[in-house]
Amino acid sequence: MRCRERLLCGAAFLLALAATMVGGAPAHAEKQLIDRIVAVVDDEAIFESDVDTAVRQFMLQRGASGITPAQRDSLFQAALESLIDDRLVIAQAGRLGIDVPFSDVEAQVNKAIEENKKMIGGEEAFQRQLTAEGLTLEELKKLYRTQLRNRMLVERVLQKDMVREHGEVTDDELRAFYERHKDDLPQRPEVVHLKTIFIGFDTASGATGAARKKALDIRRQLIEGANFEELARRESDDPSGKFGGDLGFVKPEDLREPAFAAAVKNLDVGQISEPILTVYGYHIVEVTERRPDTGELHIRHILVRAAPSDSDIQEVYAKANEIYEGLKAGAPFDSLAAKYNTDPAADKYGDLGWLRVAELPQFFKDTLAQMKPGDISQVFRESAGFRIVKLVERDAARPYEFSEIKPDIKRLYDQDRFGNSYEAYVAGLRKKFDIDIRL
Repeated sequence: MRCRERLLCGAAFLLALAATMVGGAPAHAEKQLIDRIVAVVDDEAIFESDVDTAVRQFMLQRGASGITPAQRDSLFQAALESLIDDRLVIAQAGRLGIDVPFSDVEAQVNKAIEENKKMIGGEEAFQRQLTAEGLTLEELKKLYRTQLRNRMLVERVLQKDMVREHGEVTDDELRAFYERHKDDLPQRPEVVHLKTIFIGFDTASGATGAARKKALDIRRQLIEGANFEELARRESDDPSGKFGGDLGFVKPEDLREPAFAAAVKNLDVGQISEPILTVYGYHIVEVTERRPDTGELHIRHILVRAAPSDSDIQEVYAKANEIYEGLKAGAPFDSLAAKYNTDPAADKYGDLGWLRVAELPQFFKDTLAQMKPGDISQVFRESAGFRIVKLVERDAARPYEFSEIKPDIKRLYDQDRFGNSYEAYVAGLRKKFDIDIRL
């Protein structure tokens, strides 16, 4: 099934930046030039620099270069028409009393930032690109907030007006839409329900003791007035150390490591935490800012990783084998997991939930291939420790059932319905609002 791109065509140029890493100078740099108004929509001006920025971002997103003046003129006109369409829908949102909560916009902004980091090659490459573009992270977020809020307004205005015109979709209509398109939908991949007991090397007495001693010394220096950023660059074993330990704004509930999340949640702004032990080592954390409206915290940390010695590895392996022998003798998996597991991705009983087999490491796949539900694996080594796995259940790849993806079917149905009506809808708005094109 193809999602209709026409639904958001009015926002395509405006949102070129939101799909990839920022390209070209930010819009505020353009306003330093002598600008001119190229169109007015319902008393809202569109500046030449707005259209130029949209064109440049569109070209950079697609790697376009060396176009002719005629081609650029054509892109400029298309960008202007798209911006006019956006302003029309936003004006209609005002008349309908539609707005987007800040928390909804911020969630999409943070998602876009994380996607950009992955696309560009990680945190370090992301920071280099920001520097090259002359932007801070907060400036980039401001750009996203405007762009994504506009996109969300477009979606909500269309939905409200279309529902008012055509009525709410029924379950029968959604099911019929599913039946027509189910052969085009991706299949649900093979999944497995796993429980685990993971014993990290950081639990060894030698590695843990040495790392804790160093972490306590770092905390002492911070309490005595040492500069956090400088100390993080010099001492942290985490990639964020290169950036002063900055982890940006996060919600405690989104952090994977429970001990880390609990400690961060209870810190006051400016307070230096005690050493927090996770599977990665010891963390010294500071909260630098809180956002009460979103529940987000701006945090930075220094990580002291515990590098295991040969004796540490032997100690952890012996403990893992002891646990394995207990399981073979009939000890409850949940009880031993609650006592020994240190994998932050699992709950307190070692439950990892349902996982996609295709996304697991190869050694994990190889282990599972020989197992049936109820089986417990032997002890196997990973880079950070030793693991035992219990296969609870397996579900082979198959088509999604309607009940499993009903919300997705609803979105696709709306996109199909709204997409088909978008041009006519915007044409109707052009008759309602004053538009003055001054080219």
